[in-house]
Order: sequence, then structure tokens, then C-alpha cells
Amino acid sequence: MGDLLRRMLEECPGRYVSGQEVGRRMGMSRAAVWKQVQGLRRRGFGIEGARGAGYRLLGRPDLIEEKELVSLLSHPAFWKAFRFLPVTDSTNSRAVELAGKGALHGTLVCADSQTAGRGRLGRRWESPPGINLYLSLLLRPSIDPACAPQLTLVTAVALAMSVEEVTGLRAMLKWPNDLYLGDRKAAGILAEMSADFDTLRHVVIGVGLNVNAEQSSFPEGLSAKATSLRIAGGRSFSRVAVLARFLDSFAVNYGKFLAGGFGPLLPEWSRRDTLKGKKVVLRHGDKEMAGRCMGVDGSGMLLFRRDKGSRSERFASGEILEFER
Repeated sequence: MGDLLRRMLEECPGRYVSGQEVGRRMGMSRAAVWKQVQGLRRRGFGIEGARGAGYRLLGRPDLIEEKELVSLLSHPAFWKAFRFLPVTDSTNSRAVELAGKGALHGTLVCADSQTAGRGRLGRRWESPPGINLYLSLLLRPSIDPACAPQLTLVTAVALAMSVEEVTGLRAMLKWPNDLYLGDRKAAGILAEMSADFDTLRHVVIGVGLNVNAEQSSFPEGLSAKATSLRIAGGRSFSRVAVLARFLDSFAVNYGKFLAGGFGPLLPEWSRRDTLKGKKVVLRHGDKEMAGRCMGVDGSGMLLFRRDKGSRSERFASGEILEFER
């Protein structure tokens, strides 16, 4: 019933809808209508009531709902199932759980907040409610498991393209999984795969994107390093609109990846590569090496030249501890 009242008010933006009309269309008394109004207010909807005039909608929370999301997609057929959760420990954990139960390729898990959001190397991803995007994609690609790590870079390219489209800002990428706006991190990607010998069962790709976070939203240790679309762009953004653009971008770029590997997407990565040509400290295994990043190759591997080295080495995994700004 609350959703019917909400639709009625949304159909008349800024204008009052009389209590009598609301009651007639909803088939209930004015007292019952009042209870529905109170329910919407508790969900974050701004509703004004005026004696003799009725009710009008002043504002709505930044919700992510399946019907609106699907209506915004240009490539809805790619996505086979949607799971929207008000809160969960980790969307990646839920997607892995669904994968074990046979969930379809193209399943999206999205949460309004996370209590145990995860980044790479066991780090915590801060996940306050109502302002950012926390989501995981469940994929079952017919590719060699050795190629699965490239999907992290495919996702990063798709995310950068969608952020640029929505905001007009320039997004930069830090190998292998971070998106930067200026010199601060705005998003991270965590990919987890399951395979049997030479057969890939599934890949779960988690994305955390700071959309409408204020600087004060970040804990003390992150406030000098993190940013959001709102901070960088100077205005707020609809989370469902940002999500729709990312899902469309991912569907297109994933298709290119299946057809030709990461190579066709390399130019998009390279022109956003924030590390290329810079001095960095690379941790690989238990070793830390100083040198210069020479870019990324067509397999998504880091090209790294050690200090005083004469040739570039290729790394499929690792962590950049420091880099020139």
C-alpha cells in the first residue's frame, strides 16, 4: 500500500494530492492513509501534509530498486537476476553463497550497507548506508582460469567509463583494482574465483564506489586518501543512475573481453593509467622492489622495471605500496 501512495505522490511532483482522493484510490480511511504516510516518512520520504490540501512529496531517499534500475538499462538482457539487500556482511560473500546454490551468470547482489565489506588483502571497506554503491557481480565465463584475473581490469575500465559519463570527471586507474579521482581513491574492486583444475566455475567481482560520501564520512585514517563522486564533482548523484551506467558499461566491455581478451580494452586502460612512467614500490610475495611502472600489457600484467634494471618484468599480481603523485 505504501508503494501505491508513493506512486500517487510522485505522479504529482510539488503538488498536493487531497486526502479524499488518496483514500478513494487506495480504498481506505483517512486514518489508514495517515499510517501509510508515516510509514513512508520512516523510510526517508519527505511528505508534507496540509489541512484542506492533502499531501505532497518534498523529497525521497536515494533508493536502489529493481524496477527503476531495469528501466534505466540499455542492456537489461545481460542481467539475469537481482538481489537487493538493506544490509549484509559482504555482497561478495552473498554472491559466493548464491553461486554455490547455482545462481545464474549475470546475477547482481547490491546492498545499501555492509557490516564487513572487504577490500584486497583482507582490508576493510567502509560501507555506511544510503550514500554509496556496494555490489557484486556473479559471472560464469567460459574462459581459462588463468585469464580470470583480467576481469578485474575489465571491471575497472567499465567503471571508469561509466563514472566519466555520469560525472564529466576524469577517472584514473591504479593497477590492478583501484579508481582514482584526482589523487584520491574513489573505488576499489575485489575479484574472487572458484575453479576445478582447468575449469572455471564462477567469478565474483565486488565493487565499492564512493558516490555521495562527504569528507566527514570517512574514518580518520582514510579522510586524506579517499574521495567520492560528490566531493570531486561538487554535487550529489543518483545511485541508481550511476549503477545503471556501470552495468551497461560492464555488459559492453565484458562482451569485448570474451571476443578478444583484454587486448581490445588496453587502450582504454592505458589512457587512464595513473602509474605509467612513475616511480613505484612494488610488493610481490614477500619482496618489495623499487622501480618504475612501464604500463600494463595486453594480458593485464604490470610492466615493471627495477631501479638500475635494463628490461621490464611482467607481474600478474602484486601491490603498489608507493607511487609518485
